[in-house]
Amino acid sequence: MRTRRWRTVWRSGRKANPAPRGTISDVADHIDHIREVAGIDNIGIGADFYEATGNPMVAGLENVTRYPYLFAELLRRGYTDDDLLKIAGRNHLRAMRLMEKVAAELQKSEPL
Repeated sequence: MRTRRWRTVWRSGRKANPAPRGTISDVADHIDHIREVAGIDNIGIGADFYEATGNPMVAGLENVTRYPYLFAELLRRGYTDDDLLKIAGRNHLRAMRLMEKVAAELQKSEPL
């Protein structure tokens, strides 16, 4: 009973005071941080849009058609075209090729 009441209070509070949404600039800030910590070769973006309805987490990035706005912000911050190609997919493809190579090598080895 107590849990049900708590959920009701929590939901009504969220409705009255929704969490602030991020912005494209916020996403770019995170990408800047990852670049500083891990390097440009370790950044990638994906389209995991799990919120089919309601407000997306980031205003302006409702779906993949909005990525050009993020890329424009990154260009404004000094990212190169090559950097954007890496972020948009080249890094992912490189990682997948490496995973396939490792998988093929492991298939040749004796099971543990």
